[in-house]
Order: sequence, then structure tokens, then C-alpha cells
Amino acid sequence: SAVKTGDFYAQGLGVEPNGAQAAEWYRKAAAQGDTGAAWKLAQLYIQGTLVKQDYEEALPYLQLSAQAGNVAAQTELARFYSEGLGGLSASKGDSILWNLKASAMGSQEAQEALRAQREADPDFYDVVNRFSATLLLAAQGDSQAQLSAGEGYRMGYPVTKNDEEALRYFTLAWQEEQLPAAAFELSEMYQKGEGTEKDENKALELLGAAAQAKNPSAQYALGERAYKAEPANYQDAFAWFSNAAEGGLAQAQYMTGFMLMQGQGTERSVPLAIEFFKKAANQNDTAAQYVLGQIYWKGLGVPKDKKEGRAWLEKASAGGNLAARELLNQ
Repeated sequence: SAVKTGDFYAQGLGVEPNGAQAAEWYRKAAAQGDTGAAWKLAQLYIQGTLVKQDYEEALPYLQLSAQAGNVAAQTELARFYSEGLGGLSASKGDSILWNLKASAMGSQEAQEALRAQREADPDFYDVVNRFSATLLLAAQGDSQAQLSAGEGYRMGYPVTKNDEEALRYFTLAWQEEQLPAAAFELSEMYQKGEGTEKDENKALELLGAAAQAKNPSAQYALGERAYKAEPANYQDAFAWFSNAAEGGLAQAQYMTGFMLMQGQGTERSVPLAIEFFKKAANQNDTAAQYVLGQIYWKGLGVPKDKKEGRAWLEKASAGGNLAARELLNQ
């Protein structure tokens, strides 16, 4: 077989040791799906005795064998992430994750590395440990875990951002349990071309499905589309924003208040607008805090109340709202 021929050249069994020939035969076997050959090829380039040391050349074969469950490859890949080898960005999270996998299979080297990583940053170690448990649940078909795994990979925390993995997990969560949050994440990824080619139609289809399933973020996104359309469709915008506001989304509560204040898509109502602004403001939405400050400070539709106005403006200013800061300094 190709692997045995590679072994002959790597070990000098009946032939002169020849790294180039060993690499060629291992590469042929790896291309046919032999992950053991992939590990042997990775080792050739990592060790750099029979061929020139080349971590970048080793990396794809190292990843292939590690993903197939090769414990030694998993431990080595953890080192690659720890030291930023082979063109990888150094990642503590990925290093811990691969050491956890290898450790679970009995690797003493991985266990020792984990002890050092836990001592160096116990809080972050715990975060990665929980993410590792989430991945195990996701692999068993747990849709909430698949959603969380997708969020971790899309956000790039606590492991390296990986849009392809994020898309895979969100797709599983949507297909298996129709989780609205997964549909919303997928709609954004298809809209932006993250981990896949852009597909506006699929993005809108998923966004609509998520919104109909009462996902507040999806409802807000449809509200934005209607609000910013040419011409604007204020009735639809208000309907979507107010639905999202009921779902507790602060920015939707703000927009519902704004449209009530302006009489856009609904009858003007300052008291109702203030209710929604307060809901958003109590979730630390600084725009809502600023608007409330203005309403009371200037008496916009309510009696002037400088004390109440100042209190909201100070909250907005403390949260970084520059307009609130300027108004307070006047």
C-alpha cells in the first residue's frame, strides 16, 4: 500500500531513507482518506529530519488526523495553537479545546498541558471547558447546544472565529428543531456571505421564518427594512418594531417609542412613547435615556422636569452618550 511504501522510505527499510519519496507516498494515501498517513506526513514536516521543517505544510494533515481522533495529533495541534505555528493565530481557547480532547483519550502530555493552562487562567479555562461540553452535546443532537456552538464559532469566542462551523451548527439547530434564533443567525450569514456564498433570497426566507416564529431580532430586522424602504412603510415598520419590543429587545422598544413620539405608522402618543423609552432605558439603552432626558428637560409633550431630565441625561452620559454629555454641559 501507499502507506507501507512511505514507511520504507521514511525508515530506510531495504532502501535508502528518502524524505521526499516518503512524503509523496504518504500524501497519496492521505488524499485517499487515510488519516494515519496524514499524521505520518505531518510528523515528517514537523520533525524536519528527512525533509525541510515546514509547519505550514504540516498543518492541514495535522488537522485532518486530529479531527479523526488521533490523540498524538490532537496534542500537537494544541501546541500549534498555543504557539501560533503553521500560520495559525495563537489561540488559548483552541489550544485548551484540543488538549481537552486528547486528555479525555488518556494523553498524559495533554493532561500536563491542561494543568498549566488552568493555573495560568482558571476563569478562561472554565469557559473553554463549558464550550467543550457544549460541542459534545451538539454532536449528540442537542439543538440548543448546536445554537450555542454556532454562536461561539461566529463570535470567535472562546475559540477562533470559524464561519463554516458556525453555519453548520446553525443549520443543524434550524433543521432539527426549527429554533428561531438559528434561522435569524443563518439569515444574517447568507445576507453577508459568511461561511457561504451570498444568497439574498435564502436570507430573506430565513429572516421571515424567524420573525414569524417571534424571534425579536428578526422582527426588528424586518422593521428596519420597512422603515428604510423607498418609500418607507411606517405601518409595517411599527408592527414589526412593536412586536420585537414585546419580546424585550431594547432597540425595538426605543424605535417603538420613537415612532409613537413622531406619529409614524401609528397615532402620536407621548405617554405611550415614554413607556417604551423607559423600557429600553432600563436595559441601559443610552439613546432611550438621552431622549427621556430631553423630553423631561425641555418639556416635550410633558411638563418640564429638570430633575428627572438630568437624572436620565446623567445615565446616558455615564454610558458614553456624547449628546447627553453636551446637553448637561450647556
